[in-house]
Amino acid sequence: MAIKYDEYLLLELFNSEPIIIDKEAEIYKHKMQGPLGLEISFSFSVYDQYATIRLDHNQLQNPIYDIEIQNVEEIRVENAKLLVIKQQSKEPVIEIKVTPNFMIDLCI
Repeated sequence: MAIKYDEYLLLELFNSEPIIIDKEAEIYKHKMQGPLGLEISFSFSVYDQYATIRLDHNQLQNPIYDIEIQNVEEIRVENAKLLVIKQQSKEPVIEIKVTPNFMIDLCI
């Protein structure tokens, strides 16, 4: 299986092309700089079905937030939010909002 996603909606949400980590394996990374030195990055592997979310600050050595989600079925963009949906649940397990500020919401 492969992760379902719409590359155009991700492009619109992050306002930039993804960084291609591995073209053959379809591993992509999206990054966005925010206010106050924050940076959010979202990477995913289409075939290995995982997604990684990381929130960094330019004055901190370690990330503020760093999580990897396994068994991802779909990445969806709705109402300016990124939703990560796991297999079998059909509901988002995490929501990411990038405007006006970064917000990461665990849906557990």
